[in-house]
Amino acid sequence: MKLSGLLIAAGLSERMGMFKPLMHYNSSPFIVNITEKLLNVCENVLIVTGYRNAEVESTIQYAFRDAMLFPRVSLVHNSEFEKGMFTSLKRGIEKLDNPEWVLYHFVDQPVHKIRFYKDLAQQIEEGYDWIQPVYMGTEGHPVIFNNKVMKIISGSSADSNLRLIKNDKEIRKKNWNCKYPEILNDFDTPEDLGTTGH
Repeated sequence: MKLSGLLIAAGLSERMGMFKPLMHYNSSPFIVNITEKLLNVCENVLIVTGYRNAEVESTIQYAFRDAMLFPRVSLVHNSEFEKGMFTSLKRGIEKLDNPEWVLYHFVDQPVHKIRFYKDLAQQIEEGYDWIQPVYMGTEGHPVIFNNKVMKIISGSSADSNLRLIKNDKEIRKKNWNCKYPEILNDFDTPEDLGTTGH
């Protein structure tokens, strides 16, 4: 099973008022913190940049200067990032090297622990196309989907969204009832920082 990480770090972070990829959690930038943990379960991690892409790229290249030689960490720039997150998802899918599965991650969820990612990856099974964690009846993120879903994303228009893709009747979905409330949390506003032990 080939599992790739796809990390979206392209947005403007307007509601936060600070640039989220370079904010710090546990003494490292969000973008580095998440990538390090994804490498525990993913063969490789592709990061999609957009706004302030040069800063994100230099941060990643420095943090993973040894790993970049192999390479397990790579970057791609989405020049159309202001048109919405779906354009960044499509750009990432285009760049990935035909993985069987993708772990799709937002940059504003640095709180997950390695154990969570390992438990999530273990939920992959034949017969499903989309794996989503659920806590107390509410769906959360990140999600994992397979190359069938990737093909649907690639063939969709830029003004589509992942909710429409997920609701496609051809996609077989698995909800994983988990013990991780963090799947429901992200950093969208400055107020969110005070609720996570940042």
